[in-house]
Amino acid sequence: TLTGDVSYRHDEQNFAFDRLREQLDPSGATVSTTATAQNSDSIQKGVFGRIAAEYRLTEKTMLTGEVRANRFDVEGQVRGLFETRGASGDLARAYSRDGVSEFSMDGWGVTGRLLRQFDASGHEWSNELRYDRNDNESQSLIANVFRTPVEPTLYERLRWLNAQETIGFTSAYVRPMGEGAKLRAGYELTVARPDQNNVVLRGSSESALAPVPSLSNRFEAEQTVHALYATYERPFGEKLSGQFGLRLEQADIEVEDVTNAVRASQDYFRAYPTGHLQYKLTDTQTLRASYSRRIQRPQPTQLNPFVAYSDPLNLRSGNPNLEPQETDSFEAMWQMRRGQSFYQATAYFRDTTKAFTDVATDVGGGVLLTRPENLGARRDLGVELTASGRLHPTLRYNASVNAFRQEIDAAGIPGGRDREGEMLTGRLSLNWQATPKDFVQVMGFWQGDQLLAQGTRESGGMVNLGYRRKLNDTLSLQFTARR
Repeated sequence: TLTGDVSYRHDEQNFAFDRLREQLDPSGATVSTTATAQNSDSIQKGVFGRIAAEYRLTEKTMLTGEVRANRFDVEGQVRGLFETRGASGDLARAYSRDGVSEFSMDGWGVTGRLLRQFDASGHEWSNELRYDRNDNESQSLIANVFRTPVEPTLYERLRWLNAQETIGFTSAYVRPMGEGAKLRAGYELTVARPDQNNVVLRGSSESALAPVPSLSNRFEAEQTVHALYATYERPFGEKLSGQFGLRLEQADIEVEDVTNAVRASQDYFRAYPTGHLQYKLTDTQTLRASYSRRIQRPQPTQLNPFVAYSDPLNLRSGNPNLEPQETDSFEAMWQMRRGQSFYQATAYFRDTTKAFTDVATDVGGGVLLTRPENLGARRDLGVELTASGRLHPTLRYNASVNAFRQEIDAAGIPGGRDREGEMLTGRLSLNWQATPKDFVQVMGFWQGDQLLAQGTRESGGMVNLGYRRKLNDTLSLQFTARR
């Protein structure tokens, strides 16, 4: 069997960013205020293609292969105005930062999979090998025009080259054990190799640009994760069933700031247990309880200690001492399915140690250096409600709301403090089959305030609108909008 698809997308996007940064003295009085107004206009073009082949070698053995590739290009213009005023409100410094930018990304990958079915009961063994390569290049040419005080124009060219190889291998074995029991076991290997090269050039004109060694950097890394896992599930009577699992992981991470000959490494072994119980109240209602421990590792690039230049007010770096965050999650859930309607209520408690958080430090002159750090702890206690169904024969809905209380421990983080508060998030989607040929979809979400070690990230949301018109059996028109 052969399958394949190809797609092309063209988008024009406009963004506006307004920032207000205040510097305070030890008493809390405002020393200076910097206002930034930036606008970005861009044209994005992308193409994606994939072809897959599935071949049955024997009645019980199947071989599958896939090749995929993509290309993504962005061209944009950026305009920015930076104004700094003293405590009395007098304009102390003003300059504009305008320019053009380009971004391109090329990616390709292959996957091979061999499946062996031993019988028709679900007893099988599968092996999969994957390889992906992504290369992207981003560059911009910026003119800094200084108005107050008047200074010569400074030109900057910023260029970032990023490449990453990802290799994955999975071997999974599934065996029914009788009386409804089932065993799953397997091995997973993931290898990621990022390679970054950042260059900053400056000069009094476009033709006089020269590299700035202190702002240019080459970075390489390799992250290898080996994992062994096993899960066992079985019923305990007609209404009660359970699933229990254990995952063992060994992670080896090597990072190198090639430019400055700085190396760092991490090497750790972790065990992650899980447990789930399910009780069938009625034919339509179910109770579930679960416990799991899971990990989120920093990306290798988050470990790069090099200080990268973003703009005159912002620097960013990684943290070679950043540790993975781990979460112990306890959940109790009620579900009901009635016809095409679904309702679910989940109460949860999640205890996260060493959670990631961005920390900004004033390095002088109002310039902030942002880098990731580990919180002491973060705790979330809340309830999530989910519902989906039909409001009309032609109108379906899907909605959820999540209300929770969060506490963070910011011990040891400069400028941070312990915080706590109530949070609320939600989403809603409506699917309307207006006519046999017309389909409308409205989807939106709302993200409430988020606690950070140094403050809060304000709430925000987005609304997506989609419309599809079936012109004939082989051709359709689709329109999307986002705000």
